[in-house]
Amino acid sequence: MEQQQELSLLEIYKKYSGRWVALIVTQRDKNLQPIKGQVVADDVDRYRLRQNIAQYDDICILYAGESSYPLLL
Repeated sequence: MEQQQELSLLEIYKKYSGRWVALIVTQRDKNLQPIKGQVVADDVDRYRLRQNIAQYDDICILYAGESSYPLLL
C-alpha cells in the first residue's frame, strides 16, 4: 500500500471539501480529538466510503464541510 501524506484537519477540510473522508489518525490533541491524519479514502457518499475501508481496524470518518442539518452537541 502506498504511504499516504500526513495532513492537518484544516488541510483535509480544504482538500476534500464537501466529501466524506476516512483517515488513520496520526496525532491527537489533549482531549484525544484528531488533529492530523493520513487520508485512506474519500467519497461524496458515506455508505460507499465505508465499503472501501473494511480492511482497516482503527479508522476515523468525518465530513469535510458544513452539515446540511443542525447538530446537537
